[in-house]
Amino acid sequence: MNPGPTTSTWTAAIGWGATALSLCGFGAGLLLLPQRLLQRPLAAGVIAVHLEPGGQLRLWQKPAAAAELEGVLEAAGRRRSPPRLRLVPDPRVPWEEVRQALVTLDRGVLPVELQLPAPQPHP
Repeated sequence: MNPGPTTSTWTAAIGWGATALSLCGFGAGLLLLPQRLLQRPLAAGVIAVHLEPGGQLRLWQKPAAAAELEGVLEAAGRRRSPPRLRLVPDPRVPWEEVRQALVTLDRGVLPVELQLPAPQPHP
């Protein structure tokens, strides 16, 4: 004859369940927090486009082809409150490439701003 579950068995089950739930929450936080941090400028009305050496543009941490970037910017320009376009050049990019990218992006419908890289400390 089985007497059934005891109070200590239920307590242990609830404890393990709470532990599993907290681990799942912590894991979800680790996955979602970096994405949320990357999307913060967009929530503030800014589309950040990073300029890499060689003229390569990156949008949302992915390489962006000119056609893809043009489509995203046109769609953003149709919004009720259009965002600003922020060009963030890498410190290694020559100024001539930055100027060319600015001229190209300035032809679009969104206002363009330039975020200069932080100065490099001298040893």
